[in-house]
This record gives sequence, C-alpha cells and structure tokens, in this order.
Amino acid sequence: MLVKADTLLEQIKKHLKENYSLGCNFTNKNTSQKPSNIDSLELNDNLTVRELEHSLGAMFNVEVKLFNSEGYSIPPEYTLLQAKDDIFELEDDHNFNTKIQALNTISSSSSYSDIDWVKRVFMQILRDAQSSDHFQQIEEILDVVFQDNEKFMQADFDEIAEAINDKKLALKI
Repeated sequence: MLVKADTLLEQIKKHLKENYSLGCNFTNKNTSQKPSNIDSLELNDNLTVRELEHSLGAMFNVEVKLFNSEGYSIPPEYTLLQAKDDIFELEDDHNFNTKIQALNTISSSSSYSDIDWVKRVFMQILRDAQSSDHFQQIEEILDVVFQDNEKFMQADFDEIAEAINDKKLALKI
C-alpha cells in the first residue's frame, strides 16, 4: 500500500489488519509542527515497525502504536512480515519488567492514596519474581521508595520486605 498525505488513517488501519494481522492506534500530537517532507510511504513486508511509526507520525502529526493480535506492543526493530508471522517472542521477564517500569513511575508520587497502589504493585511484582536478580531489583526500588517518599512509612517498608523474604525462602534463593 502506498500511503500519501491524502490517505485516510482508517485505510492504513484496515490495511495493517487485513495484511499483517496488526492493530494500530493513532493519537493526535496536538502540536503545530511543520508539515513533513515525507511525500509517501510504501507499506511492505520489509518496513520496520520503527520506520512505520516514525514516518506515519511525521506525515500525519500523530503518535502511532502498533500491536499484535494479543494486544502486545511489537519490538520496533521487527519488520511487518516478522510481526505478522509472530516470529518474535516476548522475553521471559516481560511481565516482571513491565511491572518494574510501572512501579518506578508511580512510586515517585508522594500522594498517600498512591502508596496503597505502590504496595499492590510491589506484591504483584513479587508474584512474578523468580531469580536473585529480580529480588535485587525489587529491593533496590523498595529502598529508593522508602528514602524518597515521605508517605511511605516504616510499616509499609517492613511489610514488603517481609513478603520479599518469604518469597525468597519459598524459592530457596
């Protein structure tokens, strides 16, 4: 498919779904950027996700996010053909790493209502933790949260530290 400035985003979505089994979200950037100097883009098997997201973003002043039929983001270095054929697999630590990123984001809040959420995310991460490296990451974040967030009390710290130790004992780590 040849995409030009007058191509409708819905046509692109339809093409990606029908030809590559990929979903696509477009979000307006709400910025007054200069028009792109990209006149057209050929959607073909060898186009990488990164190239597609960047080029369409520049052409239409939108953020573009591709996802597979399972709803997972597709690695940017993969081609449309690789994404279609599900050649890539999520790494074993995908859930763990996603939750670590979420915890890093929300733990910076000093709002008390977020402390309960921080504690729940810690407990969810503990369910996915399987290695000494995982526990080291969790313990490092716990220390940072305790030091940096005045609403995160000693009792909160102790509760999560005890849960970490219990899980380590159960896994014999």
